[in-house]
Amino acid sequence: AEILARTYIHRLDVFRPLHGGSEKTVCQNQPCALSRSAMVSAPAPPERPGVLPEARYRLALYTRPECALRLGDRAAVRDGSVRVYSGRASDSFCYPSHCVTILEVSEVVPESQAKPGNAEADKSHVSPGKGADS
Repeated sequence: AEILARTYIHRLDVFRPLHGGSEKTVCQNQPCALSRSAMVSAPAPPERPGVLPEARYRLALYTRPECALRLGDRAAVRDGSVRVYSGRASDSFCYPSHCVTILEVSEVVPESQAKPGNAEADKSHVSPGKGADS
């Protein structure tokens, strides 16, 4: 597990949707790694000038077993000080050494333009290195 953890060069924040539209912070600043998924494809070119295609794609997200995600969790992954990849997560598939989650990326922005967590979100959170039990 420690050898794999050395590849965790990204940082992850996870927010879980709650009833009523708010969110709960599941983890913040967790070490992780993003990798291209085998199911990555380029968006189709626009049919009309000026219409941009929807550019959603999937990346594999590797985390420690303590940071397992649930289907629909909102995740933001920072790749150092350059970009933030934001999207929704699948359920994590966990092994004793790590978890693998598919992240459907819907937005990539410079870190300076990244939106913080939902201001209306439940402020309770699990500290780094701990998983969520809800």
